[in-house]
Parts: sequence; structure tokens; C-alpha cells
Amino acid sequence: MSQEIKFNDLPAQWQDIRENVLPLIEKLGLKGDYIGGKAISKFEEEFAEYTKSKYAIGVSNGTDGLKMAFQLFNLNEEDCVILPANTFIADYLAIKNCPIKQPHVVLIDNDINFTINTNDLSDFLDESRKKYRKVVVVPVHLYGYSCDIDVLEKLKNKHDLLILEDCSQSHGTLYKDKHVGYLGDVSVYSLYPGKNLGAMGDAGIITTNNEEFYKRCKSLRNYGSSVKYYYDELGNNHRMDTIQAIVLSEKLKHLSKWTENKNEVAKRYLNEIRNSKVFLPTENKNCYNSYHIFCVRINNDTRENFQDYLNKHGITTIIHYPIPIHETSIFDSSDTVYSSLLTDQYKDKIVSLPMHPYLNDEEITFIIDKINKF
Repeated sequence: MSQEIKFNDLPAQWQDIRENVLPLIEKLGLKGDYIGGKAISKFEEEFAEYTKSKYAIGVSNGTDGLKMAFQLFNLNEEDCVILPANTFIADYLAIKNCPIKQPHVVLIDNDINFTINTNDLSDFLDESRKKYRKVVVVPVHLYGYSCDIDVLEKLKNKHDLLILEDCSQSHGTLYKDKHVGYLGDVSVYSLYPGKNLGAMGDAGIITTNNEEFYKRCKSLRNYGSSVKYYYDELGNNHRMDTIQAIVLSEKLKHLSKWTENKNEVAKRYLNEIRNSKVFLPTENKNCYNSYHIFCVRINNDTRENFQDYLNKHGITTIIHYPIPIHETSIFDSSDTVYSSLLTDQYKDKIVSLPMHPYLNDEEITFIIDKINKF
């Protein structure tokens, strides 16, 4: 093809929403309620309804949302937070930058669907749950795949766990026809521009069914203040901008259709890519995947060769994520890597293919053809 095939297409999203959004931004400019405007509470109500949550709290970004969520649990050094070894660094950074006495962090390997390995998680809890006062498990629904929520729910009840669902890549993902996030005591969504539901800048949102958590989140995002100039706890400025809420409300109207379109792209990838060097993701019958990322693994050749080959044909690819948390320079040696076998094996093999709602049949056919000829 003569044109580059984009990994994502944010300008096309803008074309979908601009006609309705521009007049609202004009009204915002004339009114001037840039912070705490009514558009924020409107979007919060809409997102709570979309996810079937009681409460939603708009925040500055997903990482800040994670920090606030960890703070809700009142953790200290007697506690443990369990993360997937294969996830974005924001989950780890949120713990380390949260104003709490630091809990112990344990990393658990991913399964073949790139989400937390519930067998390893179960083994760790059987061995070590009694060592800790509180245990928080952070299932990350990575790439749009849902974790095994049935197993997580059993483990939650068996071991008295707190659950913080990281849904930052799974807006629109369903597990047995329910939006992910329903198991969590609190759930956090990044609204970074490239996400399934993305702002025109940074933003995030927290959902919960716990009224106390809801009230504390509203305070924590506003300097720890529920009444002006009275500060109940150590909060911060983690507020969502009104202009982002306007954009997000409009994009939310399109999210289901965008997700359907990406599922059609994924269906063609899964049915038509036939190359023994390329391992396709495994489908979970309980999960309606939102396909934030379509990640494949490369075998019998180097990833660099594969990416160079696709790049020469104008096909853009990205790697999510090349360096596991435990191999970064910021990883605390006092924390524990309980298991990381697949995480370590996959890190040099994973490649993310173009995935967005605007890929047309010609582009999809071209991508599949080139992959099959690699």
C-alpha cells in the first residue's frame, strides 16, 4: 500500500465527535468553569451507568487513580500487594508513590492470555496469606482481555482479599456479560488518549460500589478536602479537567460501536493469519474482548526482523512491554518475584499489531497477507 497503516487513529475519532463537541467547548470557554464544571459530574454519571457501578469519580489520570485507590485501603508494612509481573509500570509506581507505609509487593506471572496466572496466585496465597494483615490483589485486564474473574472471586472469599481492578485497557470488556470492574472493591480506568475510551489529554476515572470509598475519593482528588480549607487526610490535586469530561461524554456514545469494529478486525486476524512463526492470542469463551491491543508472539525468527519487515511495507507495530517490572532499575529488591516464567519468555517475542475501529477491509487484508508471507 502507498500509505502507512497506523497503529491507532485518533484523528478519525475526532472526526466522529467534533461536530457535537466544538459547540460545547465554545460554551465552556464563554462560561469559564474549567475546573469542577458540571460536565464532570455528567460524565461520571454516564460512566457509572455504562459500567453498572454505583459511583464513578473522574481524576487527572490513571496512575493518580491507582494511587488514590491504594490509599483507600490504609495499607502499611504488614500488608501485601500482588501485581501481575506482566503489566505497565504505572501499577508499581502507584504503590511506591502513594502516601502510605509501604506494603510488600509480590509479582505473579501471566498466563497464556497475558493476564495474572490464577494458579500461581492461588499457590502463593495458600503458602503466604497468613503472613500479612491485608492482601490487595490487582488483576490487570491487559490488552482488553479479562482475567479469570470466577477464580478471583473464589480466592477473594477464601483468603479475605481486597481487590483493586486495573481496567485501564478494558473499557468495554465483558466477563460473562458483565463489565469488568464489578468484582473490585475499587476499579481504576486510565483515559489516556490511546485507550479504548481516551481523552484529548490525560484523564482517568475510578468506579466503586462502596459509598465510603466514593466520598474519600472525591476528597482525595481535591487535596484531601471535602469542605473548602478543611483537610481530612493527605490528598492531592488529582481533579479531572472539564474539557476532558466534555470530550469523554461524547466518545462514550461511540464506545460500543468502536469495540464491535475492533472485534471484527480481531476476527479476521484470528481466522486468516496463518504463519507458523506467528502465535496468535488465545480466546476466552467467557470474555468479550475490547481489544485495546492485539498482541502476537514471534517464533523461529527475531522480533526485530518481523517488525522491520512490516515497517518496510508501511505497517506500524509497537511492543507492550519490553522490560518487565522486576527488570527495571526502580524495582525494590525487598519486593518478591514469586513467578515470572512466561513474562520472561514473552518479553522478547511479543509484538502488537495495528488495532483500531477504522481499519478498513483493504488494510486488514494487506496486513494479513504480509504477515502470512513473512
